[in-house]
Amino acid sequence: MAIAWLTGYCILPGQAQRFTKPLNLPKLDRKPIHFGFLLGANAMPMGIRPVANPGMVDSVYRIELRPQGGFTMGLLGNVKIHEFINFRFLPSLSFGSRKFIYSIRETISDTSVAYYDVQKSVESTYLELPLLLRFKSARLNNVRVYVDTGIKYSFDLSSKAGTDDKGGNLLKLRRHDLSYDLGVGLDFYLQYFKFSPSLRVSWGFLNVKYPENHMYSSSIERLYSRMVLLTFYFEGSL
Repeated sequence: MAIAWLTGYCILPGQAQRFTKPLNLPKLDRKPIHFGFLLGANAMPMGIRPVANPGMVDSVYRIELRPQGGFTMGLLGNVKIHEFINFRFLPSLSFGSRKFIYSIRETISDTSVAYYDVQKSVESTYLELPLLLRFKSARLNNVRVYVDTGIKYSFDLSSKAGTDDKGGNLLKLRRHDLSYDLGVGLDFYLQYFKFSPSLRVSWGFLNVKYPENHMYSSSIERLYSRMVLLTFYFEGSL
């Protein structure tokens, strides 16, 4: 009543509904199972552990990684466990590449040393099978906050492990990997579908370096996969 006195307006109980924002897709989160798809952009850095003294491996004295941009696409299945907890299965394909820059030191003579860089490109096409738990906040009108966490199995369809590169001295990665995923995002309930942007990061558990007897491989002790993924989920009411 004080607000009404200050503003000069009186809102009757029946009129209060006019100021309540209608909920879009009110039945979507009540369904035990629903589906959708995802599109995203990614970067694939790597955790590098060089050998104790890279300079002792031929002439390599420094290794630099430059991740390149890639993209991800896939499907999603959502299973309701609790009002604020969902299980999500996201089979997807991720395409990306990385550039390893090896700084080489070459002795020309007793008093002369030359330095140059050698670039090795490593491309990956991952078939990914993430199993995630989504913890959601209470819905505020048509917006909700969530956190995703879980594990992901990846199979590198572009891996050249075990193949003969005919003296190309390629840096090769193993086919199988397992990682821990953590992401945050927002649900926006639109009129016909739910749109959910998410930022997710993956940390690989396994050493994915495929060992070979050349300096580009021998100068690295371990390689661990990493991925930063900006994803857009689209979930319908069907």
